[in-house]
Amino acid sequence: MEISLRHTGGARFTAEARHHRVLLDQPAEDGATDQGMSPAELLLASLGGCVGQYVAQYLSLRGLSSDGLLIEVETQPSPRTLHFGDFQVRVIVPSLNDRQLRALEKSFPAGLVQNAIRLENSLRITATSDREDAKP
Repeated sequence: MEISLRHTGGARFTAEARHHRVLLDQPAEDGATDQGMSPAELLLASLGGCVGQYVAQYLSLRGLSSDGLLIEVETQPSPRTLHFGDFQVRVIVPSLNDRQLRALEKSFPAGLVQNAIRLENSLRITATSDREDAKP
């Protein structure tokens, strides 16, 4: 899996994956133009999207309604500078009763994005003046 991000001025970048584009920026209070979500907000969106897609599939496979399905994701500031605190994901499914909600909770797998957050991964950042040099 690979994406590229092209700088488009200020704090703005356009992320491209396959034939899709997403604009990233920073809030105006941080001196940027607030034309897109921040990278940190996109991380939360990725986590919520990963959980949400699983829940939508779970409901569909069981013939249950996904009407009103809402995923809320938040993290609290960490005492460590430039770190997230714990993540909280709330799955709201108005059509499910308590028994169905507990069954849904028990079914939650560890998805790709959840594992990226939960597990210790390697991260290597390099700098080069030539795009071909950046390939591992």
